[in-house]
Amino acid sequence: MMLKKVAKNVLKNSRKSSYQRIVKEKKNAYNIWEHKREKRPIFVEGGEASKVTGRLQLTTEVVSYTSVWRETDPEATGEKILVFVSPKGKLAGHAVENIRRYFEAHPEINVVYGDEDEFVGRGKYGHPYFKPDWSPDTYLNAFYIGSVFACRANTYETALSEYENAIKMLGGTSGVKKNSPEAVGREASMLSADVLFCMLAIEERAFGKREGMEFPIGHINEILFHRNPDVDVFYGRGFHNSRHMLMRPTTLSIIIPTKDHPDTLFQCLKSIVSTTHEKNIKYEIVVVDNGSSAYNRVRYGSYINMIDKTNGLTNITYLYKVEDFNFSHMCNRGAARSGGDFLLFLNDDIEATQDGWLREMLSQAQLRHVGVVGAKLLYPDTDLIQHAGITNVRLGPVHKLQKMHDQKSHYFGFNRGIHNLIGATGACLMLSRDKFNEIGGFPEELAVAFNDVDLCFSIYERGYYNVCCNHISLYHHESLSRGLDTLDMRKMERLSAEYDILMKRHRGFYNMDPFYSKYLTDDETISAIIPCEDFLPVEDIPFHAMKVHEDGYTEAREDACLRLGVEYAGTMENWLFGTRDGDVKDGYYIKGYSFVIGSDNAFFDRRLVLRQVEQSEEGARPASKIVYSFPVYTWYRPDIKLRLQDQIDVDLTGYKVRIAKGKLQPGFYQVGMVALDQTGSLKLINWVPNLLKVKK
Repeated sequence: MMLKKVAKNVLKNSRKSSYQRIVKEKKNAYNIWEHKREKRPIFVEGGEASKVTGRLQLTTEVVSYTSVWRETDPEATGEKILVFVSPKGKLAGHAVENIRRYFEAHPEINVVYGDEDEFVGRGKYGHPYFKPDWSPDTYLNAFYIGSVFACRANTYETALSEYENAIKMLGGTSGVKKNSPEAVGREASMLSADVLFCMLAIEERAFGKREGMEFPIGHINEILFHRNPDVDVFYGRGFHNSRHMLMRPTTLSIIIPTKDHPDTLFQCLKSIVSTTHEKNIKYEIVVVDNGSSAYNRVRYGSYINMIDKTNGLTNITYLYKVEDFNFSHMCNRGAARSGGDFLLFLNDDIEATQDGWLREMLSQAQLRHVGVVGAKLLYPDTDLIQHAGITNVRLGPVHKLQKMHDQKSHYFGFNRGIHNLIGATGACLMLSRDKFNEIGGFPEELAVAFNDVDLCFSIYERGYYNVCCNHISLYHHESLSRGLDTLDMRKMERLSAEYDILMKRHRGFYNMDPFYSKYLTDDETISAIIPCEDFLPVEDIPFHAMKVHEDGYTEAREDACLRLGVEYAGTMENWLFGTRDGDVKDGYYIKGYSFVIGSDNAFFDRRLVLRQVEQSEEGARPASKIVYSFPVYTWYRPDIKLRLQDQIDVDLTGYKVRIAKGKLQPGFYQVGMVALDQTGSLKLINWVPNLLKVKK
């Protein structure tokens, strides 16, 4: 007995040591990755640098933020580039050459900025800030440009007079000879660099509506600078809450689709009136009901009559018509029956809790270059985030940071202040009537899903910038335990069909989001950064061997303490669409995370399991006892570690499985996981609602 106990302890210690060794290696993965990239050939995304290198005689000069004033040499030949850098760190080894080649490849761009990270130890890099492409409203809220930007010298010369005037207005140095190296630099602070960038952006008309999809300011999506430890990346002007004023008095129409939820709507209406006290906002509410019961129809009328016409509310209109649910049609119908200059589409389960939220949204929507305006939504009576803007990743449009705590500032202030994002949820979405009419309103061929995303994409394609106001918040009474569309095969088919419609209408948006870096995690959260070398490319993972369990996985006990998240379950073709060519697109790919609650996860091996299901009146049910199992590729998930700080050894909770075409018969397969304790006899299994569709 004693010998058996000793052997078990030896086994546990061995598993633990091996696990910790792998975690230590993975934690250093970004540092290794970035050191390798500094030695690799220069890469300029989207450009033709390799074809034009040497065509232009570009010279560069590096200028510290503390002495930003420079003159170009009139006798110099060729064009000159000025690179402005913070004194609190150093340029990456390839930065100057990368900037030079970027300007060669993009003759239409005169100003550019890049990404950065931080020294986290002697010669080690960490905490990378992968920035969005040019985001004018984000910049107006915070100096997200950070430690490095560059411009063409002639652009700098043109903006110089406005820059000097702005510095004088802010109390900066004046009256020093122009050719003196002490000009501005003697009393300069990080503010001077911020002001200079602003003047350059104004010169490039970067705070106006774009011409189509092109940005007026460039962004090099590579690490160009290494900050010193503990330096504020925003240099004192970070994301914040502030009160904004309206440009002019305005009228607003609030359109609320609803059906058989009179109590919920009543709460919504009361909250709007109680949190709106602006004299220069006059608003109406249009309630669109697509077929409530006669009893609830009477209750709607009674509740609406109980709302006082105060605090700017002029009228409440109740539109009733029995028809199939079509969110787009209901919104369009409400907009057509309203008269405000601005439109706010609101779910009936939204509860306003902060005074001035309408003013804040309208202050953004009134800007000519701004399209859609959204707000941060929280689950009721919690600080859990339900929505902080839409991000478009390879899986499609998702809510980043969903169910993360809002008390914490996530990824360089993503849930703070004002941000330009690809879109916002239709649960709370505002825009001007003119811009709404310009794109033809909501697409009625998208009745249930993606209609809000489609509207946001359409607005973005017209050159407007969409905004999410994460400095304000409302409660969204969506259930924390709301079911997935993948619970039901019919819903899954509908969701897939509507996503196909979305992509056909906006073909350039697959895996494209200018406001979300390709180096950020493309799963449910961005609470941690996993650089691309942390992700083994899917095509480099060999197909996993399949084992058939004719009578099911009987040796494992079904237990909910084994948690499983599925972040993608589909074809390789969809996953790699637009990124790779060749036969690697064959087969299927499943990725996500899993862990055992209350146990040391270092002791467990895992196998992904699938079972074929068929449709029934109750939903999907197993078609037979047969279960198919696959070993998994394990990957590092510091984001899961961050979310599960009370759990043991959950750093390596990620899994990836690649399945060859032809291994499984056509149909739908439910996804599950088996966890096998390698230091004992515990064997657990659990299933989730997610389905994998295997094609014929």
